[in-house]
Amino acid sequence: MLVPTDPIHDPRQPHHPPDTGPGSWGKTLILAVLGTGAAVLVSIWALAWPGDDPLADAVASAHEVYLTYTAWLATDAISGTPDWQALALQIPQSDASRGPALMVAYGCGSCHVIPGVTGAVGTVGPSLAGIADRAYIAGIIGNTPGGLMGWLMNPTVHSPQTAMPDLGVSEGDARDMAAYLYTLGEAS
Repeated sequence: MLVPTDPIHDPRQPHHPPDTGPGSWGKTLILAVLGTGAAVLVSIWALAWPGDDPLADAVASAHEVYLTYTAWLATDAISGTPDWQALALQIPQSDASRGPALMVAYGCGSCHVIPGVTGAVGTVGPSLAGIADRAYIAGIIGNTPGGLMGWLMNPTVHSPQTAMPDLGVSEGDARDMAAYLYTLGEAS
């Protein structure tokens, strides 16, 4: 007796044609996205420094975006207009309340007027009141969270002739100081 070696053409096996019905492309797309996402997460984890937990950082950041989005939806976002400017200036994993103390510690007030920062009455640099409403930082960098943080950490990289010194500001401190500065709109 001849036994077929191909299970598709084996008359003893039930024949199941490939899923080509409505919605099959959606299943394929979902599986592809999930597979790609898993590969990216594994790659991030594999490339991390020992002791770091980049997946926890990514989850925390995604959770903050989710909270921001749900808060926006709770304000009847469908009928109203969201404040895109305010949303664009939000900095994940920042604590704006730490900003004033950090600016005192780094001595920012010796050159700048900074509303809400004790002793910040300097006139060497520009006043930082209303910085959230400006288009540029130092006239050269677009006023975005990344641009402001980069300026705070390494001003001479962006403008070698600037009078602002590199103060060794860490990324975490720059994040908190930028978050505070973005609370200083025209009303401050």
